[in-house]
Amino acid sequence: MGFRAKRRFARLRQSGSSFFNLITLSEERTLMMLAVIVGLSSGIAAFVFKHMIDGVHHFCCQEGPSANFFLGQWYRIFLPAIGGLLGGLLIYYFAKEAKGHGVPEAIYTIRRRGGRGRPRVVLIKSIASALTIGTGGSAGTEGPIIQIGSAVGSAVGQGFRVSPRYMKTMAAAGAAGGMAAVFNAPIAAVIFAMEVLLREFTTQAFSMVVFSSVIASITSHILLGDNTFLPTPSFGIHHPAELGLYFLLGIIAAPLASGFAVTLHWFEEQAEKIKNIPDPMKPMIGGFIVGIIGLFLPRVMGAGYFEVTAILSPDKDPLQWGMLTLILLIGGKIIATSLTLGSGGSGGILMPSLFIGAMMGSVFGKFAHTIFPNIGPTGAYALVGMGLIFSVVANAPVTAIVMMFEITQDYRIILPLMFSVTITMLMAKQMKEIGIYGRVLLKRGLHLEGGTVHDPVMSLTAAEVMVKNVEIVWQNMTVGKLTQVIEEGHHTGFPVVNAQGELTGMVTYIEVHKASQDHLDIKNTLIDHIMRRDIPTVFPEDVLIEVARKMQENHTDRIAVVEVENPKRLIGLITRANIMSAYQKEA
Repeated sequence: MGFRAKRRFARLRQSGSSFFNLITLSEERTLMMLAVIVGLSSGIAAFVFKHMIDGVHHFCCQEGPSANFFLGQWYRIFLPAIGGLLGGLLIYYFAKEAKGHGVPEAIYTIRRRGGRGRPRVVLIKSIASALTIGTGGSAGTEGPIIQIGSAVGSAVGQGFRVSPRYMKTMAAAGAAGGMAAVFNAPIAAVIFAMEVLLREFTTQAFSMVVFSSVIASITSHILLGDNTFLPTPSFGIHHPAELGLYFLLGIIAAPLASGFAVTLHWFEEQAEKIKNIPDPMKPMIGGFIVGIIGLFLPRVMGAGYFEVTAILSPDKDPLQWGMLTLILLIGGKIIATSLTLGSGGSGGILMPSLFIGAMMGSVFGKFAHTIFPNIGPTGAYALVGMGLIFSVVANAPVTAIVMMFEITQDYRIILPLMFSVTITMLMAKQMKEIGIYGRVLLKRGLHLEGGTVHDPVMSLTAAEVMVKNVEIVWQNMTVGKLTQVIEEGHHTGFPVVNAQGELTGMVTYIEVHKASQDHLDIKNTLIDHIMRRDIPTVFPEDVLIEVARKMQENHTDRIAVVEVENPKRLIGLITRANIMSAYQKEA
């Protein structure tokens, strides 16, 4: 380059220095821009997800041409079963992590996988949840959109090759964006992300979550309109003594919320114990029972938004529900939601929690009015009840207080809500209730309040303990050759693979000894004839307590570790000795 050309280029750089500074962004500016992208994407995802649910519901449940193919309204009994089956098949074959409530899965991805999730979760979770909720399954939209938003944040982070130390924040920012878009509550979404998802506070993380939440909320306002999530009943405390009633409401809420958590957890455990029914079939069976319940209590089906709106707007409710109806709806919603989600359906527990809280508060308010006619309206107690149940179920009292204030946009709710939530959380602590999210995560080795459980079997994963260089045998190998391998080596059991390298079974010296006792021709008999085919397997992310449980149930001392995406591909092996060694090392 000549002297004049160099001077010309230098002048160009000097005059355009601000442009070069703009495109050469610092790390902080880059992260803020990515947070904006995540917020925008989460807001759009929430909009699409809502319309997917509405579309499925309109096609299946609204009066119109689709109803003419069936006899009367009895076909609606089968709709949740169909939605459960289709959603179950999608989850089983494409993204198993899309199963469940949504929030625990998002927390697990953030805390145990460093925020790295599979982008396909966005699509699979959206479709599976839309099918479950739209056909009448008792579940909410908020949990799924939080997981969807988290997956969006993770996908953006992976796409832009964000540093691993920021991936968790990207996923949390996406989750906050999804929640903000659904509730039109950006402040509550930020607090939820910091209080429940991350459990840590840094200026960088807080800034990114705020950016994403605000952008998602603005996007939701543009696409869905500027409406409050719920109507606000006339509210007010007519006398300071009314705080005594809210004190009683807080006491009642704790055991009810705990009962909901226990019931859902029980149904999940029972579904896991049933081994002779394929996983995709379980949500179909759960959905069918929900359909039967819905025949007698149709208002327990779906998310429950209409029913909560009716409770908070009693002048617009033509039914004027009595106390017995409300009590039946509480019990019916708990059972229906537990069946829908416990059997493996895809949906959230936030809206069902608000439903149960609204009905509980309304029952309490109606009863209190019979004794004290001059107290505040029943809808006020319903509103506070919603926050109480959610605070225990999610183990997130601060989020519950801010969320109820933000979605109602009525500051008068703050005083009784703060008072009641404090009473309820103290009661829940005495009962050692950790909430629905906490119960799910505890099974996977995470504690909602403190991160990783100290006990090694509750914190270490299969990937951290497994032997990676596994000695395998081929299923077309003879038993005689296997006997020679056992005598010359140090192992007494081997995974068996076929010609394509796919895991097909397990064989140990026990099967070899039995073959010898049965006088088989071991020189010509193939391993394929004596191996165990119904072998248990685990995934790399499974905690050791789950590995040990499967060993115990299947009476084996070794278990294969397989890929999540391809359960026939062997990636490791765990023996009882590996577990004991890891326990002694970590304890």
